[in-house]
Amino acid sequence: MEERKIKLTFGYQGTAYYGFQRQNNGPSIQAEIEKVLKHILRHETKIVASGRTDSGVHAREQVAHFVTTSRIPADRLVPAMNTFLPDDIVVLHAVDVPMDFHARYDVTEKTYKYRILNQDTPDPFIRDWAYHVKAPLDIEKMRAAAAYFLGTHDFTSFCSMRTQVEDKVRTIYEVTIEVTQRDKFVPGQGLDIWLTFRGNGFLYNMVRMMTGALVEVGKGRWEVDYVKWMLEAKNGMIAKANVPPQGLYLWKVEYRKSTPPGV
Repeated sequence: MEERKIKLTFGYQGTAYYGFQRQNNGPSIQAEIEKVLKHILRHETKIVASGRTDSGVHAREQVAHFVTTSRIPADRLVPAMNTFLPDDIVVLHAVDVPMDFHARYDVTEKTYKYRILNQDTPDPFIRDWAYHVKAPLDIEKMRAAAAYFLGTHDFTSFCSMRTQVEDKVRTIYEVTIEVTQRDKFVPGQGLDIWLTFRGNGFLYNMVRMMTGALVEVGKGRWEVDYVKWMLEAKNGMIAKANVPPQGLYLWKVEYRKSTPPGV
């Protein structure tokens, strides 16, 4: 039978998983989706995502493709898959795409968000959704430091030593920091802080390390210009600050303008 390619858009809460990629030592998003597809399509297939997310990281909008010989209409896959998937994984959209479409290599932009809860005490209701920072943060200094990330740079100083790609040059189009005062009528409530990073691509742990640097600046431990020095150093061995995974969200994945409508 003739093969066809389908693009999936889906979201997930990453708390219960060892990351997106299939693992031998624990559950993964990929394994759960492929298991459900096998049940529905009646054959095995492998999904190829726009990129991996680590253990505990969430996705509001992840994208993947897979190849099938099934004749099931793409739009019928959405309710069928959601019937069998666990509640913390939801398929949002499915559409047929040309066979030369690639969920990873055709990406033009990605947006990540990182959530910080800045107050004296943790909030047990969002402990899996945000990073609790007790120390007061100087938001204006964080914004000043974030400006150094804009543009095209070698981000060797802001990625894990486990990063396998040789080319560490990326372009960052936007870094914003939004602050919301939590319920002022509830004792102990502080600030809800969202950092947004939009760029043409990100290295392994890059967003978490950029966020970590901004938090150190906000705490007053690092000077604003230290971020500039780190970028210019292009040194993977320098001291870095990382933040935990639960505050990180893959927010949006964009594709080339020539991609057909609905894709």
